[in-house]
Amino acid sequence: MIMMDIAISLLLFFVAALFEIGGGYLVWLWLREKKSWTYGLLGAAVLFCYGIVPTFQHAHFARVYAAYGGIFIVSSLIWGFYVDKKKPDKYEIIGAFIALAGVFVMFYIPR
Repeated sequence: MIMMDIAISLLLFFVAALFEIGGGYLVWLWLREKKSWTYGLLGAAVLFCYGIVPTFQHAHFARVYAAYGGIFIVSSLIWGFYVDKKKPDKYEIIGAFIALAGVFVMFYIPR
């Protein structure tokens, strides 16, 4: 896989993560924080978009979603830092790097 393909693939993974985490967060605000039903509706729409983004990856379903799990871990910590103002501890950071290493092994090593 050439560098541009990897960059596009990673961009797709992070866009998917943004949609999944953002949509889930809107639903969370609606149900847990008692925000307006429009948060839930918008969250559902964003989560629908999340379901579409991974289909642009050039691999089979299981590999895409397995690799995406590592990206989701990293993205969740980034979201928590910027949105919830929660700094990840060293073990969360170490775990995220391990998960990200797994992504590169599963998804980017040529077969």
